[in-house]
Amino acid sequence: MKDKFITALAEALEMDESDVKMADKFRDYESYDSLAELSVLAMLDSDFEVEIEMDEYNKYQTVEELYKRISTK
Repeated sequence: MKDKFITALAEALEMDESDVKMADKFRDYESYDSLAELSVLAMLDSDFEVEIEMDEYNKYQTVEELYKRISTK
């Protein structure tokens, strides 16, 4: 599931999946902007059936934190 998540996140951020690391702060990616943020939220919902409110989403800093959230659904 981790590989699927990395692939989906990279796709949502329009990045190469080899550039996405679990310890990275995903908001620091060059491609991250408000549109990318919406893409990530939509991907979490459609690919992993996890709906996250903005208040909760804003608490997550790293790729790993997002992954842990979807893996505990």
